[in-house]
Amino acid sequence: MTRMLLLAALALACVASPAFAAEVAVVGDKAVILPWGDWLVALAVSLREPILTILLPIIAAYIIQAIRKVYPWAALFLSQRRVEMMLEAAVGFGLNAVNGAAKGKTLSVNVAVPVIAKGTQYVIDTAPPAVIKAAGGADGIAARIFRKLDLDDRASEAAVLVPAQEQIAAGTVDADELRRMDEMTRQ
Repeated sequence: MTRMLLLAALALACVASPAFAAEVAVVGDKAVILPWGDWLVALAVSLREPILTILLPIIAAYIIQAIRKVYPWAALFLSQRRVEMMLEAAVGFGLNAVNGAAKGKTLSVNVAVPVIAKGTQYVIDTAPPAVIKAAGGADGIAARIFRKLDLDDRASEAAVLVPAQEQIAAGTVDADELRRMDEMTRQ
């Protein structure tokens, strides 16, 4: 379909070019000049409605098809951006909620575990389910928070992440406590 349109446009350009249409024939001493410009304008005006009726839906279909191909990537980008924003909020909340934790400070094992647990619970209590699912659930959120924290040399997945995930699974992080702390940080 696209090739046919391109060939038709090329044929029209060849027929309507001034080199071909300026002088058609010579009769005696006089040249017969074809008024191709007027004909071309009349043709364009007469074909405007059919062209718009036929080409506009075709062009719209191609645009819609292109948007459909790009949409999953755009949705993925936007959901990943939202997950990153959520994780930043979770890390900030966890650092503010635990005594001895501060942004830019290296965290020890005994401080990092509650930071991860409280940050993860905060996300679970406040984020939309689609964002939590995109982040990999509670375990995925905890693992991502673990990777974002500045931990000391003794910290490892076994020493920090696993106990934090166990606290989250056991429900030892109180949602009401988290809400109170959230209200305090907003004031």
